[in-house]
Amino acid sequence: MGTVALVFGYGRRVKYSVNVLVGAVEQELGDSIDVFVAPLKALPSLLVSLVEEYGKGRVIYGQTLITTELPEAINDIIKAVTTARRIGAIPVAGGPHATGDPYGTLLSLGFEYVFMGDSEESFTQFLREVVDGGDPKSVRPGLAYIDGEDFVVTGKGRVRDLDKFPAFALRHRLFNPIEMTRGCPHACRYCQVSYAFGARYRHRSVDSIVHHAELMVSHGIRDLRFITPNALGYGARDGKRDLSMVAELLERLRKLKAKEARIFFGTFPSEVRPEFVDREAALLLREGVDNRRVIVGAQSGSDRMLRELHRGHTVEDVTNAVIHLRNAGFDVDVDYIFGLPKESEEDVRETLEHMRELIGLGARVHAHVFLPLPGTPYSFEKPGKISEWLRRELFKLLGRGAMYGQWEAQERLAASVARLRDLGVIIITRRRAQELISRFGGINVPLAPKILRCVKW
Repeated sequence: MGTVALVFGYGRRVKYSVNVLVGAVEQELGDSIDVFVAPLKALPSLLVSLVEEYGKGRVIYGQTLITTELPEAINDIIKAVTTARRIGAIPVAGGPHATGDPYGTLLSLGFEYVFMGDSEESFTQFLREVVDGGDPKSVRPGLAYIDGEDFVVTGKGRVRDLDKFPAFALRHRLFNPIEMTRGCPHACRYCQVSYAFGARYRHRSVDSIVHHAELMVSHGIRDLRFITPNALGYGARDGKRDLSMVAELLERLRKLKAKEARIFFGTFPSEVRPEFVDREAALLLREGVDNRRVIVGAQSGSDRMLRELHRGHTVEDVTNAVIHLRNAGFDVDVDYIFGLPKESEEDVRETLEHMRELIGLGARVHAHVFLPLPGTPYSFEKPGKISEWLRRELFKLLGRGAMYGQWEAQERLAASVARLRDLGVIIITRRRAQELISRFGGINVPLAPKILRCVKW
């Protein structure tokens, strides 16, 4: 039995992040930490029993926060946090939402510490301080917390070498797709990846990826999937494609097919950017992967909007990618986002026309609605909304089987995220945090229950 208990809130949307952190804890702290995972609703009672067993200050409640999960989960999260604080456990949070909104995570949600950016190093260092009776606030960089009447934000953590930490938690048998690449140089204005995890690709080595794949196969997992912002960007430096690394990886992974493994690459959660697809890349995928469908990120059919979004490719790049992939025998899904900031009706009509063109080439459209995510340049933009005329056109495509997506649910979700932001539960900036402190007469966390008490949520 360890001397400190660590319990993670666990669920479908956050399990990959949790698994990686548990793997880092296994490697760095061994048996000194006892790890538990539980669904949100089970946390309060579990925390009470763990504090009774391990003692006050020796139980840590960790929560990965995803913006899209917050509207649905906020009441359960606040209940877990308030329980932890009341009984002497330490509530901490990380993930893309906490990184984009450390002030709201500390002040509104009431977490005691926030881990920003990559947290394998900062979080395990923090745990070591707790185990040894040291000072958790000494962790640098990657930590944020409230000190008296002020916020201390030490910047974002960065793991320079992904090989330094495991891709999943082997001892606890918590497996997930293997993260190949972290960070993204393209910095699309709506996306949290570059702003939370850095605007450069950092790649796990081929040796490390293959090693983790072999471990998964040895434990009976036959379908191998990978996490990356751009599957064909593996090995790229400064955004420039290097297919030799992709070819080497797929060649070595193919050897696992003798053990009945299947390789899923270029499909969720490892889609491709269109400008990285040409005939050579499409044929490489055809020879090396088992999935027959590839997902391409277009996001708009308007070149003006692609420039505004900082996408780094053109509409023609998307069309060419679909042609090359279809010629190589793949089914192709293409992602589009509607309700984008600064999107005109002309932009929408151009996007709709482009969608029809790609459908004519045999592609299928995956429609999304814009969400204002904390930490991005579009944090304070209006939530995406689909006009009635566009809604009718989308349903026509849906009826033909040429399109799919949860755009109506995403429209409601975007409105909920924006409402939490406008109410002050999602704060984002220090100035807004200070205004809330003045409004409520000081720091008395968590503020979210007081804010939401006045509205119907």
